[in-house]
Amino acid sequence: MTGERVGAIGEQALIRAIRARIAAGPHDGVLLGPGDDAALLACAAPLAWTLDCVTAGVDWFPDRTPAEAIGHRAAVVNLSDLAAMGATPKWLLLGLELDPATPVATILRGIDGLVAAASAAGAAVVGGDVGFRSGPDAWTATALGAALGMPLRRDAARPGDRVWLVGPVGLAGLGLATLQRDDLNAPSWQERALSAHFWPRPRVSAGIALAATGQRTAAIDVSDGLLLDAERVAEASGVRLTLDVDPTPWFDDDARREAETGGFDWRAAIAAGGDDYALLVTAAADRDVAQESGVEACWPVGRVLAGAGVELRVAGEAYLGPSGGYLHGGSRLVGDGGSR
Repeated sequence: MTGERVGAIGEQALIRAIRARIAAGPHDGVLLGPGDDAALLACAAPLAWTLDCVTAGVDWFPDRTPAEAIGHRAAVVNLSDLAAMGATPKWLLLGLELDPATPVATILRGIDGLVAAASAAGAAVVGGDVGFRSGPDAWTATALGAALGMPLRRDAARPGDRVWLVGPVGLAGLGLATLQRDDLNAPSWQERALSAHFWPRPRVSAGIALAATGQRTAAIDVSDGLLLDAERVAEASGVRLTLDVDPTPWFDDDARREAETGGFDWRAAIAAGGDDYALLVTAAADRDVAQESGVEACWPVGRVLAGAGVELRVAGEAYLGPSGGYLHGGSRLVGDGGSR
């Protein structure tokens, strides 16, 4: 069956094959899993819900992206939203809109990637839907998480706070640029960049740990580019953010020189590349977010001031380029917008 096309085997056979891959043992809060008209779930805490869609040709190159990475991305874009709220991932649902010519093997390997990403975050895949139509494949996932601590919110930044970055930014954008140029005679930094693009990491444990402190914390996941997402925090909180990002811990001088020699704009990738799924966090100046989050990849990168907007310096130089990022209505793979 895996050598066939999804349109040839039909919806019901594909659903049975998918269900066999997501079937798992008992999971916390799942009263009834896949196979009925709806899942039955139980949760004593408030629920955080999020939904996002990734589409072929917009979020991944169908001819260059490992099939498992498609499902991984569909899960991570949602798990990262839960991380940015400080919620504990519990369940995922998946909706598939597939071109009938898509190979069955591609979808099943993608399901494996989605299940692995969900399981790594402690979540179960509890159901979904499949449909066929002519056009690019689209994977739409809904993630639900338990808000056990104080939710992290974009509107919680206050003047005097410090700004922190949990996880690196820019590598995923450089990985995308590498794929766009088909420039795979890669120095070592490009291998890391391609990995960051294909296999982004949601910062789930850090978000949960920060929510568990019970202290006022603002956060956003850097999915659409550092500058654009920082502007969202500034607008929601009615403040000004000044950021000075030194990428040395994840992108040192040698890597920068190699990137510049190859014609890659690493400053723009850091400022506006997107798809990193780091967390941008603000907290009172006397707090140590690196210690609270329990992760080593956490660095202070700025301050919150009275005012409006964002000022960004990258490796000591003011970034004056466009905020870029990924907005509705364009194609992220050609760098002029996207679906997030």
